Amino acid sequence: MKIFLIYIRDEDFYRLLPSELGDSRFSEGRVQVMAFPPIGIETLAPVIRQHGHDVRMFDTCHPQMKKEHIAEAVRTEKPDVIVLSFLSTTSYPATRSMAQRLKQTFPDTPVIVGGVFATINAKEILADSLDIDFVAKGEGEELLPEFLENLDFPGKVGGLVWRLGNEIIENPPRPIIENLDQFPYPDRKSLPIDYIESMPLDVPAALSLDRFCTMQTSRGCPNHCVYCGIPSLADRKWRHRSPEHVLGEMQQLNDEGYRSIYFTDDQFLLNSKRIGAICKGIIDRKLKFNWGCEGRVDSIATDQFPIMAMANCNFLAFGVEAGSQKVLDRLKKKQTLEQVEHAVSEAKRYGMKPSTAFF
Repeated sequence: MKIFLIYIRDEDFYRLLPSELGDSRFSEGRVQVMAFPPIGIETLAPVIRQHGHDVRMFDTCHPQMKKEHIAEAVRTEKPDVIVLSFLSTTSYPATRSMAQRLKQTFPDTPVIVGGVFATINAKEILADSLDIDFVAKGEGEELLPEFLENLDFPGKVGGLVWRLGNEIIENPPRPIIENLDQFPYPDRKSLPIDYIESMPLDVPAALSLDRFCTMQTSRGCPNHCVYCGIPSLADRKWRHRSPEHVLGEMQQLNDEGYRSIYFTDDQFLLNSKRIGAICKGIIDRKLKFNWGCEGRVDSIATDQFPIMAMANCNFLAFGVEAGSQKVLDRLKKKQTLEQVEHAVSEAKRYGMKPSTAFF
């Protein structure tokens, strides 16, 4: 089957790089965009190919991958399934509009959406948009291939929410994926886009003009912060790739000319031994990129800051959330202002600048 994987962005959260700042080493036939890459569809593409399907990816930050261009591609290439991936509340209206336009173009093509917002609001999305046929809840590496094998029997697919006439059906949840080493590395070549390092969460402020990508080395978080949906999405379990698997991907990225990598892990600073092994591997292999990550200020792995700095970690984003202990306690953050000050000071002491924080 031919599968379209489409990442839909909020137009406010990326910027095309001005042509005078473009780097000719990487930009032949490609656009350069200040944004985080769509690691979700980049991860799914090689997995789906392993199951024998053809895949084409789109990212709506590309000036030739807007709604009208994708609709024309649907009309001419006639994909068997359209997958829409989006991150959050702000990009849902564009996703809804995209589904409507593509259904007008090819009304019999199934449209399935996924992502964090879709997972949390699956039934509401199907009630709101008749142009969306299915919602995939949770991780897609196993769900999506199973869905493609059972297009006529959606009731067999764990984690799928779907419409039968006027009824919205939610299938039983599927277990979270334990072995993250089993999947191939993301496809970062098929999209004709070079992503330029920007602030976290797609804020279009360039931090460097280095060739940039994101990585995910672990998933989930075991904590209980009341404002965050991540722990509930993964049953409050933290799973991680092995240092060897992570370093294999890093070596590939280094050899392909990437010089800035941002780890999108929900909580990278959770296992000191694993962090030490990854950092030692970066040093031993003489990998040339700088990298950054996110973590809690009360993580035990703050003792790894020295070797992280030696391994070229130059950016740390902490989940601080508030400067009031009373508010932190109400948020069930289970951290103190003293821990905030200590973690930020230690990061700066070892040269990991800028240290930034989420509030």
